[in-house]
Amino acid sequence: MTDSAPIFILGLQRGGTNQLLNALRSHPDTIWPDGEMHEVLRPKPALRGATAKTLAGYLPTALRSGDIMNPRRAPGPLRPRDRAWIARELARATERNLPEVRRFKRALAAQGLGPAVPSGRARMVLKVMNYNIGLATDLDRIYPGARFIGLVRDPYGICESMMARGGNPTKILELYRYFGETLLRLEQRGLPLKVVRLEDMVGDFRQCVDEVFDLCGLAPNATQGLCLQSKERITDAAGRVIGTRKVDTFYTFDHVNRHMRADINDAARAELAPEVAGLVQKNCAAVMERFGYLAPAALG
Repeated sequence: MTDSAPIFILGLQRGGTNQLLNALRSHPDTIWPDGEMHEVLRPKPALRGATAKTLAGYLPTALRSGDIMNPRRAPGPLRPRDRAWIARELARATERNLPEVRRFKRALAAQGLGPAVPSGRARMVLKVMNYNIGLATDLDRIYPGARFIGLVRDPYGICESMMARGGNPTKILELYRYFGETLLRLEQRGLPLKVVRLEDMVGDFRQCVDEVFDLCGLAPNATQGLCLQSKERITDAAGRVIGTRKVDTFYTFDHVNRHMRADINDAARAELAPEVAGLVQKNCAAVMERFGYLAPAALG
């Protein structure tokens, strides 16, 4: 591992990745682009504001290799020039986001939770979500020495949370099984990977963060807390939404557990319809067992 190797968080939506991401962002020696990997590299649909510049950058890759950054389906194989494009565009996106990185570090330092000035070489931190976990071996080839954190959650909690946002349980569980099986294969092939359970983070966030810092070669105790960001809607005089702004909330590592417990539904299994709970068992039993989910997760 080099002192500039990136750190990738492999996770699922509604799986607790924001807390871990922002713990890593709060370390003085990390930098990041604005968004998850697919948000940085893949243009959003036109109705959601895709830019011509992003589309122009992605189109050559999409034409020769397909929609490889689509987080809603498994990617196909990447070619060498696809990997070169990923490295180039992530570097550019990270450079563009440095003013926000500096603002974030200064805000954390103002709370007495960490230094504003890096102590070593900057490490890129990036979330790789949902089906994009299939790109992990390519990321390992692009960035020798990179470190990977696989964040897992009880499938009952994932299913309940995604369904509450309109998700189809069959598709949710297909994703969960793909993600879990891929994570286990990556672990077996020797990828520099640490699997972290969300439930363990909720139980002792500080210990999990210390273990992640150790795996990634980040100096321990360089920061004493983290900044969690939420988006607040901006409205005009008529009440129409005209934009959003980021709102910072700060926690020490020793006190973030209370926030996480309030943010996670620990009764997800009981709230699922019996037929959905049965689908979880049918589709995910083997993966659940491998990750230690033999019974409903106890979040304390």
